[in-house]
Amino acid sequence: GGTVGLVGGAVVGVVGGAAMAVGGAVQGATQMIRGVAAVPDSVMEPRRGKWWNDVEGKWILTHLDDESKSLIDVPEDDEDILREAKKDADDATKPPDELSASKVKDTSYYDALEIAPDADPSKIKRQYYLLARKYHPDKVGTEDKAAAEKFKDIAEAYQVLSDPELRKKYDVDGKEGLSPDRTGVNSIVPGVDPALLFAFLFGSDKFGDYLGRLAMATSALVGDSKKIGPVEARTLQKRRVTRLAIKLAERLEMWVKEDYDGAKAIWASAATDLSQASYGTELVRTIGKIYSLSAHQFLGSLDSGIGMPSIAKWAKGHAASMERQGETSKAKRDGLVAGMKMVTMQQTAAKDIAAATTDEERKAKMDEMEEKMTTGMLGVMWTTTVVDITTTLHEVAQMVLFDQSVDRDTRKRRGFGLKHLGEIFMAVSPSGEGVPANAKTLYEDAAFAAMLETIKRKEEASQAAHAT
Repeated sequence: GGTVGLVGGAVVGVVGGAAMAVGGAVQGATQMIRGVAAVPDSVMEPRRGKWWNDVEGKWILTHLDDESKSLIDVPEDDEDILREAKKDADDATKPPDELSASKVKDTSYYDALEIAPDADPSKIKRQYYLLARKYHPDKVGTEDKAAAEKFKDIAEAYQVLSDPELRKKYDVDGKEGLSPDRTGVNSIVPGVDPALLFAFLFGSDKFGDYLGRLAMATSALVGDSKKIGPVEARTLQKRRVTRLAIKLAERLEMWVKEDYDGAKAIWASAATDLSQASYGTELVRTIGKIYSLSAHQFLGSLDSGIGMPSIAKWAKGHAASMERQGETSKAKRDGLVAGMKMVTMQQTAAKDIAAATTDEERKAKMDEMEEKMTTGMLGVMWTTTVVDITTTLHEVAQMVLFDQSVDRDTRKRRGFGLKHLGEIFMAVSPSGEGVPANAKTLYEDAAFAAMLETIKRKEEASQAAHAT
């Protein structure tokens, strides 16, 4: 099968670009350790209004008013940085021609993505991103059947062409070569909902004011261009975080002015609206958890003196709640772990299939392997994306809560407002029927796992800083 290849091509390749687009988020853990080591600074700098930036590895003094002014002449779409990289990607994406088409048996998947059969993996990813956005149900509506079919075809083509092994088989034998019995593609390509595949990779445009452009989306947009290096990537991420911080501060303003009922009504309405997007409920809840964590961390710090629960108690309480609801059952956790052990899983499944003595037993083993591999693949995809979301929104919250352009009382009010905003988002009702159960929980399980790691590191830093 080629699911492992799909992870290698569609996910690992994207992860590489996404890590660059985050602009150093992957280095955050290492930088955080440096902050723990700097005990005197850990004690003194927060009292000076600074916050520790895990990505940059230094203490930051934020004035949102000044940050806002710095963006006045900056293009909203960051074309000053992305223009050349996008041009490179456009030039490299060419339509099929007779010469390249003659090298493969079937071009239907290449035609679906509007690329040549010799397109490299980054161009395949880019075309999938651009075309899937164009035909996504959130954009064209659920009544456009032609667009829905096109969206499905694009997703199927991407799953095959992003997997080196499946692509190789397809180039030689066409669609018939993609299944053991040579009858079609479905017995090897996982039956992933096209909307779910896109959501796990790139989120939804409806969440722009809350998440900005996800790192994977930026990576896809520029085709992993070499013109976007670490410096450019970090600049893009700083702009993204600053814009989101400004919007979040505006979102909390009604609470700061003590119009609590009005604020709650607007936030509840926004949560309901966002949940209508494909897999929006799960994403809204994820955002809510990050907001809640950030608010509790700020309000419970030793410097605030407010006496709210520590982030360790927050984590323990929410973990218990999720266990009671059955959202972190052993089977679901195993599904996420399986995503990181997919090669071993496939090798074991291959042995079981080979040992099967009847066609029925063999088919049952193949179906079981496909289900496990699909769940694991989605776990890898979403875990990658949620690291970007968690890192970004935590930095956004820090900028808003430690903003020195407002007074201490306003910052405290923002903290309480963010806490309530997070609770409202976490409580949003399901968006509708037909969402696979494993998809619902993969978002929250992976998000919670990522946040627990953040909590663990933050708590260790806090304990080390105040041990003297």
